[in-house]
Amino acid sequence: MRLLLVPGTSPDRWARVWRERLPDDPLDVVHGSPSDAVGAVLRGDVDAAVLRLPPAGAATPPAGLPATTPSTATGWAVVPLWTEQSVVVVPKEHVLTVVEEVDVADLAGETLLVPADDVLGWLPPGVDVVEVPDVPTAADLVAGGSGVLVVPHALARLHDRKGTEVRPVPGAPGSPVVLVWRTDHEHPHAQELVGIVRGRTAGSSRGRDTAEPAPRRAPAPAPSRHGSPAGRSQPRRRR
Repeated sequence: MRLLLVPGTSPDRWARVWRERLPDDPLDVVHGSPSDAVGAVLRGDVDAAVLRLPPAGAATPPAGLPATTPSTATGWAVVPLWTEQSVVVVPKEHVLTVVEEVDVADLAGETLLVPADDVLGWLPPGVDVVEVPDVPTAADLVAGGSGVLVVPHALARLHDRKGTEVRPVPGAPGSPVVLVWRTDHEHPHAQELVGIVRGRTAGSSRGRDTAEPAPRRAPAPAPSRHGSPAGRSQPRRRR
């Protein structure tokens, strides 16, 4: 079975459990961009993909996601896995590092770096927007003090830079992560994969119905490894 993963998702545990349960059918894990993940499934390049959907309530898909969103109404199996919390990445000495969580209102007046591969499609009120080529470039610019970046937490970890800090933004939309495949080309072990990525034991029951309960919300990330917040006092406005 060939499985595509988008940046910010790790196959290590899944691949290990797969080898234990299905040693005669290797799991071939490949990596792809969020914008091309749907196309890779449609072309038959992969059997399934773990990808990001637009945040709940988004009128249109963000620039970094495909224009077509997988849906059970259009012949896709869509298995919700989790919803990842969004965080703001700021320079280490930034005023927002004095709090453990950042209110949306406290982003007003900031220079927000918006990458062309943005997966959130969200702009907090009152920010100054600067478009940049991609998330790695935005992370470099944050480290250089040129602005702040709002991304799912896993992408902040993936593109961690020395001299930056990360804080959760509870009011920002989360990033839904799902497992998808085409129902008319379902791999024989697709349901086994569902069990593995959802953490089911080998003996647990697996139905053929792809309808799943609402995804759980990922826990809030711990304070950045670069330093602990100084307290919960509200950040002062910069003049």
